[in-house]
Amino acid sequence: MRPHSKDISEQEFTAFQNGSQGIFRKIFDTYQQVLLRYAYSVCGKEDIASDAVQESFVQLYQNRSKVDGPSGIYPLLFVMTKRYLLRVFRRSIVEAKFKDELSSDWDEGSTATIDQLAGNDLRSLLLELVEQLPAKQKEIFQLNKFAGYSYEEISEQMGTSKNTVKNQLISASRKIRLSLHKLYAFIFLIYFFRQ
Repeated sequence: MRPHSKDISEQEFTAFQNGSQGIFRKIFDTYQQVLLRYAYSVCGKEDIASDAVQESFVQLYQNRSKVDGPSGIYPLLFVMTKRYLLRVFRRSIVEAKFKDELSSDWDEGSTATIDQLAGNDLRSLLLELVEQLPAKQKEIFQLNKFAGYSYEEISEQMGTSKNTVKNQLISASRKIRLSLHKLYAFIFLIYFFRQ
């Protein structure tokens, strides 16, 4: 990539990779407003735009050793900001769907009422089982299954490899599936002996 007029020098870049707060501040001052304008133009909310930019700079600092060179700083910040906004957008869609389901009217005459209750019970049970997972598996499961993050997005956010994310997700899914099988077998036995 060609050098940009806002890029830092190679010497400053080396200092940045070594953890220089002063050079990081220079990078922050150089790109913050540009990224804020972009983020605000996408989402239209100052607080979300500010959070997106702040998170991008935190990730940049945490992953500074992985940046290719001075000319790679802005594109990386831009991509991280864009991905953050995409995650927020996806999360808002999931929340809107969830709120819509919660606000649906109770209809006494509907035959779907029992189905709705069963679905809500199953959803509650699933949330309880997820809460029982180890912290890392729980976070990965929630990000993938509830927020819709890809393996790659989760691995970037958590600073782990894509294979680790995949393995943790498989393990979490197995634990939940096994718990559900045990529970359904128990319910079946109770129902069977009650008759």
